[in-house]
Amino acid sequence: MMGNIPLIPYRKNLGEYWRDFSKEIISMLLVVALVVVGAIVNQGSADWTYLLVRIKVASFIGIIGLIQATVILSGGGGIDVSVGTMASMGALFGASIMQGRNDMLVPALLAVGAAGFILGFVNGYMIARLRIHPLIQTLAMSFVITGIIVAYSQGRMLLGKPSRIVEELVNNKIGPVYLIILLWLGCTLLMEFLLRRSRTGRKLTALGTNEKAALLSGINVPTFRIGIYAFSGLCSSVFGILVLGYVHTVYLDVGNQYLFPSVVACTIGGVSLAGGAGSYVGVLGGAMVYIFLQSFLVTINMNEAWRKVIFGLILVIVLIAYSRNKRQR
Repeated sequence: MMGNIPLIPYRKNLGEYWRDFSKEIISMLLVVALVVVGAIVNQGSADWTYLLVRIKVASFIGIIGLIQATVILSGGGGIDVSVGTMASMGALFGASIMQGRNDMLVPALLAVGAAGFILGFVNGYMIARLRIHPLIQTLAMSFVITGIIVAYSQGRMLLGKPSRIVEELVNNKIGPVYLIILLWLGCTLLMEFLLRRSRTGRKLTALGTNEKAALLSGINVPTFRIGIYAFSGLCSSVFGILVLGYVHTVYLDVGNQYLFPSVVACTIGGVSLAGGAGSYVGVLGGAMVYIFLQSFLVTINMNEAWRKVIFGLILVIVLIAYSRNKRQR
C-alpha cells in the first residue's frame, strides 16, 4: 500500500490515460476553449498582457484551492469554511505587524502562522476527537475569527500595509511572468509530488477513500486529521499576507472572497467532495476555468446575479457528471 507511485504511471494506451486523467484534461481544454471564445467576442482578451493578468488573479484562487483540496481529499465531508476568515485575519495581523517594513516580515509570518495553526488545530481537534461535522465546526470557527477581527479593530479604520518584499512577490515579474504565478506553479507541482510519492500523501488519499481501512492499516486517523486542519489554518493565514500584497490595504473580509472560488476550483478540477480522489494539478485548471469564465461573462455584459446562476449551474452539472463517471468506474 505504501510503495512508490510514479507521478505519471505508465499506461498501455491513450484510453487509459483518459480514464485516469480525464478531469485534469477537461479543465485544461475548458481554459483553452474560454480563451478562444473570449478572443472571438473581444479581440483584446487574447492579448498576452491581458491573459497574464487573468492568470495572476487565478493564482490566488489556485493557491487557496490547494489548501482547500487537502482538506477535501481527507474525506469525512470536509470543506474548510474558515479559510476565508483565516486569510482575513492573516492580512489584518500581518499589516499591523509589518507596517510596510521588510525587517518585520518574518515576525509577521511567524505570528500569523502561529495564530492560524492554533485555530486550525482547534478545528481539527473538535472534528477528529469530538466528532463535530467539519462544515459546522469550521463555520463556527469563521464566526469566532470574525469576532476576533472586530474586537481587534474596535470599529476603527484598519491601518498597516505589506512589506515591500511581499508587494514585489505579488506584483513583480521574472521576464514576462509574474512571480506569484511561478510561486503558484511551484506549490502545485510540489504538492502533487508529495501526494503521489510521499508517505503523507498516500495517507491522505487512504484516509479520504476509507477511514476505517486507513485506521486498520496503521494510520493514526484522529492525529492525522488534526494535522490536516492545523495545516489548513496555518497556510490560510499566511495566504492572507499574499492577498494583502495584492490589495495593498486591509478591510474586514478581505479574504472571504476566496472561499467560494476555492471550492469551485476544486470541484471543476476533479477533486471528489467525498474525498480520496483528485489532484492538485486539477485544482490549477479549475482555478483558471473559474477566472476565464468569469472574464468571459463580464465581456458579454452579463450582470452579477446571472453570473452567480451560471456558476451554480456549472457546479451542479460538474458534480452530476463526475458522480456518474465514478459509478461507471
